[in-house]
Amino acid sequence: MALVYVTAVSLVAGLGLFLVPPLGHMPHLYQVSLTGAALVVWSFSDGMFGRFSVFLALLEGALLLRLALSWTDLLVTAFGTPVEGTTALPPP
Repeated sequence: MALVYVTAVSLVAGLGLFLVPPLGHMPHLYQVSLTGAALVVWSFSDGMFGRFSVFLALLEGALLLRLALSWTDLLVTAFGTPVEGTTALPPP
């Protein structure tokens, strides 16, 4: 149950980070920061481990943010726009 929860929440956050402008690139630092703050609040109010515990909510939010950034990186690698001058995604 915990694995499904962590995967689902981090996938939704990662997909959200992928879809915010600039689409197809890694998100800006302020977007990552806002997502991290939202995940900490989510963990504090309705998290699996950090419910009503600030320290555990911070740990759970950090874990979820790290996994969300991994999902975002995977999506950018698979579907993103390569930066000019790189060969991250060769043209078809």
